[in-house]
Amino acid sequence: MRTAGHWHIGLAADSASSAAPGMAYVRRTLDAMPHEGADAARQKGDVLLVACELLANACRHTPGPTDLDIDLDGDRLTVAVTDSSATLPEPRPWCPAAPNGHGLHIVERLTTGWGTVPAGSGKTVWACLPWT
Repeated sequence: MRTAGHWHIGLAADSASSAAPGMAYVRRTLDAMPHEGADAARQKGDVLLVACELLANACRHTPGPTDLDIDLDGDRLTVAVTDSSATLPEPRPWCPAAPNGHGLHIVERLTTGWGTVPAGSGKTVWACLPWT
């Protein structure tokens, strides 16, 4: 039997403080999901890192995240962060010596895919990860 579910939290679009409650929600949600196996701890860590990057980008480059959604559909978990800015995220040129600017490169590396969809006057940035 495949597992499925949807989890949602609304966030105060305050770039200084929206990431912390979002990350706490992701941790609680992942802890409540049945997930066992050799890769369970690594997969949870990957989801946490991707969620952190999406939330941090919304805090840094927009007025802040307004919603966070987690969808589980069988062996695929999707994390989605919505904000009120229509500006689309773009990975910065890769520069290993730079102290920042690696967020979307990390997201690309850890996920099976990521992208954006319009959401009202803003957008939702989503990323899919394996959940086996």
